[in-house]
Amino acid sequence: MNYSNILAATLPVYLTMLIGALARWLRWLPREADTGIMNLSILVLFPCLAFERIVGNEALKNGGQTLLAALVGYGLVAVSMLACFALAPLIGLKRGEGARTFGLSVGLQNYGFVAIPVIEALFGKQLIGVLFTYTLGVEIAMWTVGVGLLTGLSKAPWRHAINAPVIAIIASLALHYAGAGPHVPEMLHKLTGQLGACAIPLSVLLIGASIFDLIGTERIRWGVALASPVLRLAVLPVGFLLVVRWLPMSADLKKIMCVQAAMPSAVFTIVLARRYGGHAATAVLVVVSTTLVSLFTAPWMIGFAMRFLGL
Repeated sequence: MNYSNILAATLPVYLTMLIGALARWLRWLPREADTGIMNLSILVLFPCLAFERIVGNEALKNGGQTLLAALVGYGLVAVSMLACFALAPLIGLKRGEGARTFGLSVGLQNYGFVAIPVIEALFGKQLIGVLFTYTLGVEIAMWTVGVGLLTGLSKAPWRHAINAPVIAIIASLALHYAGAGPHVPEMLHKLTGQLGACAIPLSVLLIGASIFDLIGTERIRWGVALASPVLRLAVLPVGFLLVVRWLPMSADLKKIMCVQAAMPSAVFTIVLARRYGGHAATAVLVVVSTTLVSLFTAPWMIGFAMRFLGL
């Protein structure tokens, strides 16, 4: 797969973000609509997408690979967050001044709504089901180790790991491995497919609008702004790919990891920082800087990862 093909898969995602930012600037997408759109995406549209892409998916025949995907999602993200927290003092960050938030926001990539359309464009719809198994581990890592960095591990809100997307994925996997796939009416697949397809563009538009809101809101600390893309988009991806090359992963899961390695930091880390006593200004800088840089690096990194893994 050449660079132009990968660019053609990634560029529409960033252009959709840009349209979301433009809609915010023109006040076509007011902030008052954000909560409603996100609730609709998370509570209704995403569960529909999970059901449609998991139940009866031939790419999920191997239960061992499904378990491995979840374990890899948890392990890589947890280690990434802790490693970035440990490195934070090298750029002058201390506890109470952004070190813990730096660990969370640099260590947690955008594993969902930005990655989904890229994976689908490059590898097809079936692999979205594989992505969701990886997502299970990432969600648990985020609510335990990630938020635990902000609150202390003993105070982390672990119960929030059992949320609508996680329940939807687990329930869909249970139905899939129970053999329900052939018995799902075509009408139900079509309905959930149509609703699920709405989740991605709506969420990516909202991500673009949210990033637009953040630009210029915080004083630029150049140590954070420069170190974040280096770690998130260069150092951590190399670590991801070395682990992937060593583990007995299926080709489908390796393809998922190629895209995950190229993703910028998750916008949701800003919400977590604000809610759990983190340093929101640091999260804003990390998200904005890694997203802007990833526009140029993501196609190259995906291509490099695929060559490195022999795909």
